[in-house]
Amino acid sequence: MPDDELKTQLEQVRAIRRTARRKPHGRSRLDRYRADIEALAAAGASSYDIALWLRRFRRTKVHPTTVWRALKRWRHAGR
Repeated sequence: MPDDELKTQLEQVRAIRRTARRKPHGRSRLDRYRADIEALAAAGASSYDIALWLRRFRRTKVHPTTVWRALKRWRHAGR
């Protein structure tokens, strides 16, 4: 293939990739319970405890890892 054709194709591929880039996520479903989650964590609750609390008392099903990541993100944002 000629170099000009390859360059044109490469530019087309790059244009497709630019439009397909990930967009930032919106708000987390945990954001509305942030104060409660942080209070539970401060009281010594594990991420598993908080996930169970959310499921039982707030009707929100999330994985404990999601809780852990939210707490980590909130601590980092609070610096």
